Amino acid sequence: MVDRCICHEITFRELREVAMRDGIGLEELSRRTGCGTSCTMCRPYIAVMLATGRVELPVMSEEECARALKQAGNAEEAPGETGHRQ
Repeated sequence: MVDRCICHEITFRELREVAMRDGIGLEELSRRTGCGTSCTMCRPYIAVMLATGRVELPVMSEEECARALKQAGNAEEAPGETGHRQ
């Protein structure tokens, strides 16, 4: 299960609280906390967390990661550039 931004040691639970409290999305959450800005592997998971409220997520395939980012409004990130590594 994936439950945090490893690089910045921030749990999705903490990120959800900030996002809900301040009414912000992925980009602003990343700017404020640094989450999703180093290795970027957590970005699609954060996008799913923001959309669903779930704070523990199963490991996603590269295609699922790309789809999550696209649905979050990050279509400029081409598949393979999501930071997801297998």
